Order: sequence, then structure tokens, then C-alpha cells
Amino acid sequence: MPHGALKGLFSFMVATAVLAATQEPVSPKLTPTIITATKQVILFTGLERQVLQAIQKKDKSAVEAMTTDDFQIEMPDADPLAGPDWLDSVASRDFTLKSFVLRQMSVADLGDAAVVKYDRIQQATFKGKNDSGEFFVIDLWKKSGDSWRLANRYVARIAQVPASQKIQPKPTGKE
Repeated sequence: MPHGALKGLFSFMVATAVLAATQEPVSPKLTPTIITATKQVILFTGLERQVLQAIQKKDKSAVEAMTTDDFQIEMPDADPLAGPDWLDSVASRDFTLKSFVLRQMSVADLGDAAVVKYDRIQQATFKGKNDSGEFFVIDLWKKSGDSWRLANRYVARIAQVPASQKIQPKPTGKE
């Protein structure tokens, strides 16, 4: 192969490798390894559970105490929903959160803010109809004095879960 062609092939291969490395994978494979939770993951898992347990109990004042005054929730193909409107919806008789499991949680600590990402599987009903499913959630928490308050939630359904399916957390090996 002539030197010029080899040099051109090498340049092409380097350019292809650089372009391939800059693209995000569509759906990376989940590894079955057990990952030890960080202090931040433990903290925010507890806070996320507190919010969801307050929703289960229809305890509006507890949820309000854990959210900022300008809290809002955003979902695909929908306008942002203000915190009070969201809270009225989940605290109404129309919505029932029967059970939930949080998994695949990670936390990006930004000092006075934290970005929390996780999958939530829930058994729920809305207006008597099955509203169970698996959701991808990204929450923005802000530090308020010595406590954390939920400022924004971005949530998207990624799978339906039949109402009759019992949800179980995946074993971590730490129980």
C-alpha cells in the first residue's frame, strides 16, 4: 500500500474513532455487579423515599416541607406542572400510590445543589385505572440551611407494569 494511502487510511481511522468516542450510547448494558452506595446515594435515597411515603399517606404538609416554593415537575409532551397543582393531583382521592421501588440511583453533588437520577417502579391507580409503571426520574435538590428541598423533577415513563404484577427490589447482596 502506498505511503499516502496508508496515511489517508490512518487519518480516516483516527477521525472515525474520535467521532465514535464522542457519541453517547443508545442503551448501555447494565452490569450485574453490586455497587456500594455512597453517602450521597444513601442520603438521597432516604429523602426520595420520604417524599413518596408522604404521597402514599396523602400528607400534603410533609411534601410541601420537602419541596421548594417554586417546585415544578416536567414530563415529556406536557407543559411544566407547578408544585401546588402536582401536589393537589397526587394527594387527591383520584391517585393512589400502592407501592414503589427505587433503583439504579446516582447523585451528582454540586455543593448547594444535587442532581439525583434513578429508576422508580410503582404500583398505582389514577381515577380507578392502572397507573403502574417504570419511570426514569431526575430530581434537582437544593440545600436550604441544613436540609435539602426538592426543586425540580423530570420524569418519564419507560415501561408499563401490569396492575397485578408484584414489584420487588432487586437484591443487592447487602441485605
